[in-house]
Amino acid sequence: MYKSVINQGKFLVVITDGVFDTPIIELPTEELADRVAYELQTARDEGESWGVVQILNELDVEKVKNETREAIQKLRSMDKEEKEVYLEKIRRRHERVQKVQQARRWKSVLSWKKKHL
Repeated sequence: MYKSVINQGKFLVVITDGVFDTPIIELPTEELADRVAYELQTARDEGESWGVVQILNELDVEKVKNETREAIQKLRSMDKEEKEVYLEKIRRRHERVQKVQQARRWKSVLSWKKKHL
């Protein structure tokens, strides 16, 4: 996990595994350290999620094909209004999920500020 830490007046980004904390970069401002830690954590989380999806796809190719086929058939069978409502619902859900994920990443990146100030 990547964290933003202030240590002896230095703005650091550290990588931590729960046991060891290793500084990886010192930055000139607290805001920049926060942002770099957030972006690194985001990249890690997205890479991890992508890897899980890839492994699941490789393990059960037929299930993925069937689910994809069913979703496409469902969309094709909808009229224009139904499709727009359905796609809007998916878009809103995706936005909510992204906001929650973003808030969690910021919380984890900044959680050390309270402990180390």
